[in-house]
Amino acid sequence: MEPVHRGMKTLGRMSVIVTASILLIFGCWVVFSPHSLFGQPKQIVNTMATTTTVGGEVNILYAASLISVMETKIGPAFSNLGYDYRGEGHGSIQDANMIIDGQRFPDVFISVGGQPITKLIDNNPSLAKWYLSFASDELVIAYNPKSHFAADFEKAKTGTTPWYQVLVKPGLKYLRSDPLLDPKGCYTVIATRLAGILYHNSTLSSSILKGERNPDQVRPEELLLTLLDTGEADAIPAYKHEAIERGFPFISLPSQINLGDPAFASYYKQAGCTQQDGSLNFGKPIVFDITIPNTVRNTDGALKFVTFLVSDQGKKIFENEGFKLLPLTAGGNKTAIPQEISVLTTKRQSVHYFYYFSNGRN
Repeated sequence: MEPVHRGMKTLGRMSVIVTASILLIFGCWVVFSPHSLFGQPKQIVNTMATTTTVGGEVNILYAASLISVMETKIGPAFSNLGYDYRGEGHGSIQDANMIIDGQRFPDVFISVGGQPITKLIDNNPSLAKWYLSFASDELVIAYNPKSHFAADFEKAKTGTTPWYQVLVKPGLKYLRSDPLLDPKGCYTVIATRLAGILYHNSTLSSSILKGERNPDQVRPEELLLTLLDTGEADAIPAYKHEAIERGFPFISLPSQINLGDPAFASYYKQAGCTQQDGSLNFGKPIVFDITIPNTVRNTDGALKFVTFLVSDQGKKIFENEGFKLLPLTAGGNKTAIPQEISVLTTKRQSVHYFYYFSNGRN
């Protein structure tokens, strides 16, 4: 499956170099691999080569749920500052795994929740040191208005019919992401288990999901919205901002289920989903985090991107796209945060601190 990467230029562009002085006469060209943007170059780069922008390339690896806001709003706006923005989105845990495996070398990494970044921090050798939480969201059920079950979804949207009764209708295609690769996949498992607690129905989760990694339902995170748009899915779990951006109707879930209300942080902890090591990842409010990993190659560009993202302009973009903004909250090794960024957390949150970030790991 090809990854989603839609920067201002394609990620797989060709880079040309001169291989040796004797070959300069003939003007030979060497082509890099399709993923050389994030990978190590296979040849020595000509030091006389020039970039197309003053600030150079800035490679951003991000949660696939951010594709629209990153590629249509944040990326173009950041490019106006004189940088060559390059973006690529996958499930956040998959992103982290690719960094650990040496498949990607981003300058900036944006994840859903602190767990993917914590994987980098805890890796040996460590691949990240800190992160900032800057926005939050909630889980909804987005549906295709042309689905054969559209009338049922409309009843669920107005509360006439319980939403979970619609999802178990025979023939209904409810697709979701892999909980081992994408936080939203894990949130989906947790939300349905919380629903079982809220509605006193011990079989509710199993009847909807039919297993945490049911292959009949699991699809790559970056494809879910497209599958919903084309009708290959009748409904998908989505972040509220995704449904708003794409214009999909959606069913709002109670605060006890949607993982979007900090007041229910303790309630969310009652349910979890299984991780790769067999442990349980317990429920917590949905947040978006950003870091400059140790793979950074354009440090100046990375610093500029992070400061832009949390600037008034960046925050306004996210707010207009349906996100809830949070006071900037630092996690991990806070003393390792670059001064240009740490000063922002001091200015913007002073006495504001959400208790569910108190450990530095959400």
